Amino acid sequence: MTGLLERAQRAYSDARHADDVGHFADALDRYRQVAALLDREDADADDDGVAALRVRALLGVARCLYETTTDLDAAMGMVGRAEQVVDAASLESERTAVHGQRGLLWARSGDYRAALAELDLVTPGDDDEPTHDAAVVLLNRSALHLDVGDVAAATQDLRTAIRFAAAVGSTAIEAMATHNLGYLHFLLGDLPRALRSMDAAAALGDTPEPIGLLDRARVLLDAGLVTDALADLDQAAGLLEGGSVLARAEVELTRAGCLVDLRQYDRAVAAAQAAAAAFTSAGNAPWAARARTVELEALLADDRDVATRSAPPILRERAAQAAEHAVRDDVGGVFGRMLVTYPSLLAAAEWSALAGDLDAAREQVARVPAELGTAPLSLRLNRAAVLARIAFAEGRRAVAVRAVRRGQTMLAEHSGLGSVEAVAARGLRALQLNLVDTEAALDTGDPAALFDALERGRATAAGTARLVPPDDDVLADLLERARAEHQSALALGTSVEPDALRRKRAHLVRARRLQAQARQRSWQIEGDRRPVEPTVARALRAALRGLPADRGAAVVVSYAVLGGRTIAVRVDARGQTLHELAPRREVTELARRARADLAVVANALIPAPLRQAATGALVRTLDRLDALLLAPLAVDGDLHVVARGQLLTLPWTALPSRAGRRTWVGDRVDLRPGLVEAGATRPGGVVVVAGPGTDGGTSEAAAVAAVWPRARLLTGAGATTAAATAALRDAAVVHLAAHGVHAADNALFSMLRLADGPLFAHELDGVDLTGAVVVLSACELGQSTSDVGGEALGFASVLLRHGARAVIAAVAPLRDDVAVRVMPRLHGGLRDGLPPGAALAAATAGETTPVPLVCFGPLAV
Repeated sequence: MTGLLERAQRAYSDARHADDVGHFADALDRYRQVAALLDREDADADDDGVAALRVRALLGVARCLYETTTDLDAAMGMVGRAEQVVDAASLESERTAVHGQRGLLWARSGDYRAALAELDLVTPGDDDEPTHDAAVVLLNRSALHLDVGDVAAATQDLRTAIRFAAAVGSTAIEAMATHNLGYLHFLLGDLPRALRSMDAAAALGDTPEPIGLLDRARVLLDAGLVTDALADLDQAAGLLEGGSVLARAEVELTRAGCLVDLRQYDRAVAAAQAAAAAFTSAGNAPWAARARTVELEALLADDRDVATRSAPPILRERAAQAAEHAVRDDVGGVFGRMLVTYPSLLAAAEWSALAGDLDAAREQVARVPAELGTAPLSLRLNRAAVLARIAFAEGRRAVAVRAVRRGQTMLAEHSGLGSVEAVAARGLRALQLNLVDTEAALDTGDPAALFDALERGRATAAGTARLVPPDDDVLADLLERARAEHQSALALGTSVEPDALRRKRAHLVRARRLQAQARQRSWQIEGDRRPVEPTVARALRAALRGLPADRGAAVVVSYAVLGGRTIAVRVDARGQTLHELAPRREVTELARRARADLAVVANALIPAPLRQAATGALVRTLDRLDALLLAPLAVDGDLHVVARGQLLTLPWTALPSRAGRRTWVGDRVDLRPGLVEAGATRPGGVVVVAGPGTDGGTSEAAAVAAVWPRARLLTGAGATTAAATAALRDAAVVHLAAHGVHAADNALFSMLRLADGPLFAHELDGVDLTGAVVVLSACELGQSTSDVGGEALGFASVLLRHGARAVIAAVAPLRDDVAVRVMPRLHGGLRDGLPPGAALAAATAGETTPVPLVCFGPLAV
């Protein structure tokens, strides 16, 4: 008998392990084997150990049966059998587990009231003796409290569950409760704490990995980090192959939300429909209704775009479907209201407004309360956007703009993620608000209204993320190890030997893995939640009127792409005008050609005849861009360009009409005063750094240093990442002559090659650069990659977000011989007091071929 029980216990342990890691089909088979062993005639049914193990095996069968088949009746039948064993053997110690499993099944099927009632029968008090079963009950009940909106009760249950689990050594339950506490922080909008808790749970080693990945994906999606969320979902889906039907459906539903943000609406609809079918087959009505709501949201997102908007009859039909869905699929409770009823009503209201049925829109939005408490951010932002759309349509612009500003402030206060990347990603969450705002402004034909709307949208993702560098030893170690891997790869040289190539590839793979870990770590650091105040046209005109000639822009031009066309608002001291310029497609193609030709012109290895042909083509392309984007605006003097996306990184200084004229570029109109004065008070003077491996880098650096009295020159072994970072922290002018790489697929790991390895843009996050002028004499570091929300990320953009007065950088490869000629002239202008844009214009005026250097920076008034 002892041997039989020991075999059953070993088999149960194996089943439990498979269950804990989400391999439910395997666990189901193993639990059934345990039950079969204990049902044999030679098993002592009166032995308490045998009876208790039989109860656990039957409960395991119940749990895994439901997860793999969603057959609630069959699963409940197994719980009933377990309860019969408890009653027959008077095993009161196992009764908590029986009620707990029954409550969990009710919860998984969507009947939260029945689940809470079941768990309340056996929930322990704070002073009760900790047990594993009590910790499990508390863990499951906390999820139910969250679903019905009782945050305080959920928090209390989770903290007690963590304490109980730790006391009895139940690491798996401690990890799950810690993870769920992170999910609670997510629901409350504290994303850094959410990610820290989820990472702490993962470090315990027993959190079911697919669920951890799924929940982290939800946090990242909420923060606007959509591609990272999708990567986690792909991992989770792979781990769930053959596992829980419901968990796979949740992955697909979250994927649908990601696809909506990526504007892949057909795929989003398909994913939501697949999730709805899975939830329906499982009998889980609340989640099936939620999936149908996401399907509606995908269709609505497509209709928001003027270019793809459905005809009014279809809009009205969809409004009716959404309104009916809100009533027909009202599943009750907070879950139903926040994730089904209210989103469906807002969708109905927006479709009605798009169709021109404002009475219906007002009636539908009025059914969504103004105070939504801890509702999902997307719901609160949607309500603000719908109210704004209706008010704009009614001609009540002041009311509409207030609604937009409320939504944007709400967004700024929400996530608190402390990295430049996360702040930039915030722009994605504001897209709906910004679209409503700019469309309504464009419809008025008022250039000031459009300017103000564009700046409101740009301000949502502006700012420095954090005000001081993160004091995080783990993050610093990850970045240092990534740098070491890059150096090891570089040390292998250019050998084409298979072994050398294999080793180099291994170093670079490890570097990328460490970089990914560093990015994820940075998301856990708390950031600044204060919204950035947008600039309005009236304030800009006043600022331009008050500027001396050598301190401001005679003209500010704000570019945007709306409805497939490039639009510009031209502002000077006297007023503003609105201009419809070129089709987006033509500008996109010309920008692509310019980048390609600039790369050829800069490549000394390409035969001279081909470079000459590319130069001719480049000149023609720049002429055409000039004719399309600048000629209609009649800008004869200083020009400050404001743009996003590909327009931001055009070679503006190289356009023919800008030859010899001050030009500088920003991604919003920034009226911060005192940057010039702040630069003059920076204690570090002028620092010139020359990295290794550039043909003319050392001589260029020496020539630049010679321009300035008392400049500090760092070359050779002294040109380290630490020295460069210190210079950026303290100096008034920093010149970095080094190889640079813009990492398009991971922009914050764009890098400068220095003596001890690469200096990553990521490492500058939090460095105070207020008032500094930075010159990046390195290929391509003026480039940026737009995230899903259209925000620019790259080496130069990080410097600007942290207060630099100007960053002069190349938007395409820069030849060493050109840099050696131009850079000393540029610094001569800076030394003589010219504004950076004017110094660059003077330095490049004598060049016979276009120079891809651009001055980036705020208006600096």
